[in-house]
Amino acid sequence: MMARSLKAKDFMTNYVFTVSPDITVHELVGLFITHPVSAIPVVGEDNELLGIVSEGDLLYKKVRPQIPQYVDVLGGNLYYYGFGRYEKSFRKLLATTASEIMTRDVRCVTPDTDMDTITTLMVDEQLKTVPVVEKPKKDIKVKGAKVPVRLVGIITRHDILGAIAAIEAEEALKEIGKDKGAEKSDNGSNANDKEK
Repeated sequence: MMARSLKAKDFMTNYVFTVSPDITVHELVGLFITHPVSAIPVVGEDNELLGIVSEGDLLYKKVRPQIPQYVDVLGGNLYYYGFGRYEKSFRKLLATTASEIMTRDVRCVTPDTDMDTITTLMVDEQLKTVPVVEKPKKDIKVKGAKVPVRLVGIITRHDILGAIAAIEAEEALKEIGKDKGAEKSDNGSNANDKEK
């Protein structure tokens, strides 16, 4: 199978680890620590994709607490703005929900998107994860609203590398088969030459 003919549905991960929009950052941090993922889709009813939270969202968004500023006076720390302010902002961070920090404008592909397009998207936009979505079978028409999309899979850099490795292995096996076929035909012609 050549890379061009490989579609998202052929190599995507079907069982996607997701969270609801009301999960807290505290819970998200725990999930990132215990699960080998770099991003987690946020879904609503019927697996409707609402957004995605990445490790970067947790590290770089504006919800991070301000580290208290202090002066070392005779071996003791004297805080300028008070340690209470730091503690308050840290508690606020942990209570923040996925819906407050998630990326809403998510770059997605469909099950029929080809591997070259997906790889180009991931490289050009420096994405580690791309959700695979499809429109629901029943379109709900709401004036001025976007058509919801249903999450059906996810593709990571690991999935791309696995697909490339599988393609390379398949092509190598074909070459080995061709070489053995050529070798057999060479041996067959030599046997015919000896009989003459």
